[in-house]
Formats: sequence, structure tokens, C-alpha cells
Amino acid sequence: MRLLAILAIPAVAVLSATSCKDLQLTNPNAPDRDRAFTEGEDVETLIRGAFVNWWSVSHHSYPAAPFSSAADAASVGWGNFGMQEFGREPREPFDNSPDYYRRYVAEWPWDASYAALTAVREGLRAVENGVRITDGHQDHTTRAVALGQLVQALSLSNLAVIFDKAFVVDETTNLDSLQAVPYPEVWETALEKYEAAISTARSSAFTIPAAWVGGKASWSRDDFIGLARAFRARYRTQVPRSPAERAAVDWNAVLEDLAGGLPREFIVHYEGEDSPWWCRVKLHAGTHHMWARIDYRTVGPADVSGAWETWINAPPQEKLPFDIVTPDSRITAPGDPEGAGTYVMHVGLSPWPDRYGVYHHSRYMDHRWLHLMVEQPGYVGDYPDFVDEEVDFLRAEAWYRLGRVDEAMDIVNRYRANGDLPPFSGLENPDPPERCVPQMPDGSCGDLWDAFKYEKRIELYHYSFGTEFFDDRGWGDLVPGTLLHLPIPGRELRILMEEIYTFGGSEGGAAPGGGITPDFLTDISPEGLHRKALAFRRYLEASRESIEPVRFRIP
Repeated sequence: MRLLAILAIPAVAVLSATSCKDLQLTNPNAPDRDRAFTEGEDVETLIRGAFVNWWSVSHHSYPAAPFSSAADAASVGWGNFGMQEFGREPREPFDNSPDYYRRYVAEWPWDASYAALTAVREGLRAVENGVRITDGHQDHTTRAVALGQLVQALSLSNLAVIFDKAFVVDETTNLDSLQAVPYPEVWETALEKYEAAISTARSSAFTIPAAWVGGKASWSRDDFIGLARAFRARYRTQVPRSPAERAAVDWNAVLEDLAGGLPREFIVHYEGEDSPWWCRVKLHAGTHHMWARIDYRTVGPADVSGAWETWINAPPQEKLPFDIVTPDSRITAPGDPEGAGTYVMHVGLSPWPDRYGVYHHSRYMDHRWLHLMVEQPGYVGDYPDFVDEEVDFLRAEAWYRLGRVDEAMDIVNRYRANGDLPPFSGLENPDPPERCVPQMPDGSCGDLWDAFKYEKRIELYHYSFGTEFFDDRGWGDLVPGTLLHLPIPGRELRILMEEIYTFGGSEGGAAPGGGITPDFLTDISPEGLHRKALAFRRYLEASRESIEPVRFRIP
């Protein structure tokens, strides 16, 4: 099983990769592995490096970039990072074949999450075996344990929101009896880890150095607890796969975790090529007009000319780009469809050809991160992730669902003011149809709930990983046929000799896809036997077992 190979990666190998942009999860069979598990300094390095692995899942290329396309936040005609494939209309199944050239959409978050969980597992086991982490006079063991437990919570949260099922791995796991469990069970374990991390942190004061958690600012013990609770609230809203599941979220628990707001905003600082603290969706998938544009499904509801209704109701190959006429000053300059708004700017024709899908064309680009590309060489700068605005919108949804509509309306109105839009005084839009924002596909005016969703998409565009995708999934707003989650990577399934499955396409959220055919176990054709032999060989390599009587050669 390939997962077992990942779980066997020596500590030094996992951490040696954390300075690279795309971590290389390889096993060099480091001879000093035992030393890494018995010396406090190395155990601390192991655990803090796992936080980088979590960040890479959430903010590097996969799956953040294609998930943006799947939610029609970004619109991309090029094939980079799977963005075009995930935004195609009509939607297609994700190709989960082990040999698919975009297989990293699933493999990267899977591998990096388990690299993080492996690092923490080995670090916590070392602590349980008596290793202490000191710098001479001060014991930092509690700090490392708390951070390790938080990484477990965050990594299991990512697995729960990204995949339909996953393996739960921690310091107590018997690796000989691993079984994949559905995403709700993965999430329940993540909740336990959040509680463990918070409880551990409360037992001792400590400071986590800035270099460990993004390079922008250190975390005090209270910062740690507040951010752990905030992440728990965020992920709690992102796990649901349907409007029914989203409605069933414990919204009181969300409010309780956010009661004190953010102790500090979570912002990372990218220092250059050797720094892991960067974010693809803020750059090539968001602010580079030759790579990506903001999708009309995101900014189109601001249009009051009628062009939005024509576009959204047209078949895919008739969705032609248009200039937006809007009173929302975040999208365009007042009275000028080609003038830059405070968040969005008109950048003209898209660079990709029509044959990639005219519906990918957009004349607009979000420019809030443009300074990262033009003011500093190498994209050096601050990358906000969890900010006060997101807390506002999480609270607003909780209040709305709990019947505290006036409090939710206050939040919506606060952000509408950023676009010079009039405030709501009740559930109905304050403007007439010829001027109201947001516009609905039938030309009617969006109500308070529609305005809340519009405001969150505009205000938090590409701030964090997958926000638009997870929101649309829970709100029931994904384009029909969009996959609801990723399957276990096909490479993993092939080694397990299990049927390759996938999601997305014509059957809604789940549809059969490519890869090894369903009759893999019973197929005795030459190709079928070849696949069996290949899978068996890789199983032996992964599990590091040696079965001497077995002799075979694969051509």
C-alpha cells in the first residue's frame, strides 16, 4: 500500500522538503532516522515542519486552483493545474487514472496530508517515549505537542473537506489494520484533535515563533487557542456536501468558537524562492490576467444591463463576454464599465482561444493581489488567509440560520457599503430591478440571503483555500455535474487492487470515470494480468515486504 510507504518516510526526509515550493515526498532511507526520533531538537523540527505540509495542501497548486474553477470563482482557458478541466461545461468526471497527467489534483493533497500526519505521529510517539524538547533551561515540549495536535486537526480537516473518505492516522493508529472511513468520521476525529490541542495549550504558556507559522508574526498561547477555535469554526462550515448538511451544522458552536473574534489575523509572509509560504490562487489563478480571470458567475450578478441574464441563461458555447454595467463600485468605476473598481479591473479580451470554451472568457480580473506581482520581484509579500472579514461572514451565516436576521443584515450592509450599495432594511432588496445588486438569473432582485452570498464571494475572493467551492457545495450553488469531493487517488487504489472510482459529470455530483475498468479483479486479459502484476510489484515495494518465492518480470 502506497500510504504505508508515505507513513514510513523518515523524519528528516519529510522536513528536508519544507523549503521547496512543491514538496518532494521521497524516502532517501536516511541513516540517522533513529536519531531524529530520540533527540528533542529534531522532534521539534519534525512537528513544526508538518505545519508547512498542511499549508501546502491548502495554498499551493493542487487542489486550490482547480477548486476555484469548479466553483466558477476563477475562469481559465489554459490547462495549468487542472483549472480548465474542472471548469468545463458541461462538467466532466475527474479522471482518476493513475497515469492521468493531472492526477496530482488528488495525489498532492493526499500525499502532503499524510506526510504531515506521519511527522506528527512520529514526533508525538517520541514524546510519549520520554523525549523532552529543551533549549537549555526551558522545556518546550508542551508547545510542540500542542502544535502537533493542531496540525493533526488541520490535516484531518483538509482530508474531510477534500475527499469522500480517508484513513485516520495518529500516534495510536495500528498501521496493519488501516481502513478508510467516510468524511464525516474523519471530521469527527479532527474535532477531537482540535479539543486536544486547545486543552494542551491551556496547560502551559508558550510562544510559537513566527517562522514556524507563516513568518509574519509569532503566536502566543492565547493566539494559538483563538486561531485553533477559528479554524474549527471555518472547517465546520466547509465539511457539508449539500444544503441539508450545511443547514444541520451546529451554528451555535460556530458562534461560540468565534465569540472572541480572531486574536490575530492569520497572514503569512513569502520571502522568495526558498520560502514555502506562498499561495497559487492569489497569483496565477487570480491576479495574472494572462493566466486567469474572475468568472462572470462571480461578478456577473453585479450587472444591471441585462447582459448577465442573457449570459447565465445561454448554453455554454453562446456565453460570450460582456462589459458589466453596475452601481457596485468594487467591480467598475462609477458609470464606466471599463474603469477599474476598487477590487476588480477591466483587462480586455481573454488570451485563450475560443476552442477551449467561450464560456471561459471574461474581461475582468481581481486586482487586490496585483501588488504581489508588480511591486516586488518574485512575488515577495504578505498573503492574508484568515482575516476578520471571514469571521464576520461566518457569524452572519450563523445568525441568519438561527433566526437572528437583523444581526446578519448588519454584516451584509456593512460590506455593501464598500461598493456604495444601499443597505437592506428587511429581507427584500432595497433597489428596483433595473438597479438592484445582486441580480438573479431571471432578472429579479436578490434578497438578503442572495446578497449575503454575493458579498462573501466578492469580499473574500481567493483569500483562503477553497472558500468559494466549499460554500457553493454547501449552498447547493455548484454548476450541475460538478464533483462534490475527490476520490482516493487512483494510484493508491491500484496498489490496493481496489476498483478505481471517481466523481463528477453527467450524473450530478458523482459519476463513473476513467482509469482501470471495474472488472479489474476478474480481468484475465493480457493487459489485465499486466496491471495485476504491476499492482502487486508496487504493493511489495510500498510495504517493503520480501517474498522470496515470488519471481516475475514485467515487460
